[in-house]
Amino acid sequence: MESKTEKATEERILNAAMKVFTRKGFAAARMEDIAKEANINRALLHYYFRDKQTMFNLIFETRFKEFFRGLFVIFDADNISLFEKIKRMVDHEITMLTKHPDLARFIITEIAHEPERLLQHGNKIGINPRLLITSFETLVQKEIADGTIKPSVTGKQLIMNIMSMCIYPFVARSIIQTMMQMDDTSFMAMMEQRKIEASELIINGIKI
Repeated sequence: MESKTEKATEERILNAAMKVFTRKGFAAARMEDIAKEANINRALLHYYFRDKQTMFNLIFETRFKEFFRGLFVIFDADNISLFEKIKRMVDHEITMLTKHPDLARFIITEIAHEPERLLQHGNKIGINPRLLITSFETLVQKEIADGTIKPSVTGKQLIMNIMSMCIYPFVARSIIQTMMQMDDTSFMAMMEQRKIEASELIINGIKI
């Protein structure tokens, strides 16, 4: 059974690998780069992971599962309104990205190279992102029929608005912090406040 120390070291290596993959891309990343980022020697790195492909697969599947399973639970809940789902989606995405700040750029970079990887990993863990979108679109159409949101609203546009408002600040984090003269603590505090502001902006923009 894996000890707490081993688990912590493994997590440190995976976080370091995600930073290197994000910075250099999978193809250009080297095991030496990951070891240096994790502040360990190569022998210890190879003790935990024999190659970068193993690390990449584990990072992608673990983070993908954590991100999309959380969304799936929100989408699949029948007893909450569209507005409440939007609030929970925003909270989930920003919470995930606060916990793993490099996640957005990591996924965007690698999915851009192989778009089908998103579906492949989704199918592997029993989640189809396209079905989530279809389910969300059905809910949006119901809310339009009930007269609670504007007829011009579409599920796809709404999902893109939610994702962009949550993800963009993390992708552009260095630019935002430089322009606004913010340290890491201030940025994270702003992202916590953004959970409320983004939700309100999105909901106020679609409701009648």
